[in-house]
Amino acid sequence: MVEELLKIELKGDELHRRLGGGIPAGTIMLLEGDRGTGKSIFVQRLLYGFLMNGYSASYISSQYTTVEYIKQMTSLGYDIIPFLIRKKLVFVSLYPLLTGVSEKRKFLSRLLGEPRLWEPDVMIIDSFSSLLSREQDPSAVRDFLLYVKKLASLDKVIILTANTEEIDRDSLFVLEEAATLLIRLNVKVFGGDLKNSAMIVKYNNAKGIFQKIIPFRVEPKVGLIVEIAAVV
Repeated sequence: MVEELLKIELKGDELHRRLGGGIPAGTIMLLEGDRGTGKSIFVQRLLYGFLMNGYSASYISSQYTTVEYIKQMTSLGYDIIPFLIRKKLVFVSLYPLLTGVSEKRKFLSRLLGEPRLWEPDVMIIDSFSSLLSREQDPSAVRDFLLYVKKLASLDKVIILTANTEEIDRDSLFVLEEAATLLIRLNVKVFGGDLKNSAMIVKYNNAKGIFQKIIPFRVEPKVGLIVEIAAVV
């Protein structure tokens, strides 16, 4: 992959433009926010944009089984089945492993030992905080982030989501420092309604003009829609 900017453009969708025309190669993106702020929806839209523009991706989910994920993406109008069939998308569900797990385990080292997850152009972990909260080895986080930085230097894009209610402030700070693109998601009252918004806190190596606050909503069979009005 030699492109400086990975496109995420979809027909009739403004998100790519609001993010500066795409995602710079070598980006480590952290999407953070409380539960229900739209982290998974946002990253699902990014994934579909990457796939539709010809990139390969791997997606590790702590929330969905494979069947559930296909149904979720289909409900948004994002048909990922052709990409799974052509192996342009590698989907791995950690849900069976995480369900009912109270003891700590070595999840991160197991991920590092799976080369097929790291071969695609884009690698997504949703949610990374779920793994961190159950990780047994304290040094694994450091080793994992060092490996992620090495991959980013090879122009791959790494996207992590973090529920700020799941991890401690120190761990979140480490993730924020490692990220080259930090997006914080919120839900606020705007015009009498609850509105989702994505605030770009940090954007290193941006290749174009980006919008600091991106308000959005979600519609069935349409997916993520960027709003015109700003949410302050």
